[in-house]
Amino acid sequence: MSTTKVKRRVGKYELGRTIGEGTFAKVRFARNTETGDPVAIKILDKEKLLKHKMVEQIKREIATMKLIKHPNVVRIHEVMGSKTKIYIVLEYVTGGELFDTIVNHGRMREDEARRYFQQLINAVDYCHSRGVYHRDLKPENLLLDSCGNLKVSDFGLSALSQQLKVR
Repeated sequence: MSTTKVKRRVGKYELGRTIGEGTFAKVRFARNTETGDPVAIKILDKEKLLKHKMVEQIKREIATMKLIKHPNVVRIHEVMGSKTKIYIVLEYVTGGELFDTIVNHGRMREDEARRYFQQLINAVDYCHSRGVYHRDLKPENLLLDSCGNLKVSDFGLSALSQQLKVR
């Protein structure tokens, strides 16, 4: 008897292990079957979103992320949906949360902290110049890539400036 496990697919992405979990979403590692590139897919349950009146917040998060293209911000690739789920395909960031780095290694050297801070300020300045305000910056929402560069993630509580809403 064969025990070959069938890989679940969402569009052109083959889903892998769960890499994060929140109240309203699960984030899974996935691979683009056309290019082989790794991605992270944030999977949201539509029923839960409706029940907790989160639909507008998710729409805002997606709209916000589409406005931002910066090397220190996690990039959104695409958004897909099914009858029951919303799939947000994001850049896969391999280095984990800044929070875990601080917990595991303790206090960091000043030059290292300065480098992260400069990257954070660059990202925040860029977001603000685009009328985007994150509103939930904390070490858990700051990821590190394989080169040790900071990436701002989780725009779930973000706000768009009034000028952008009018357009």
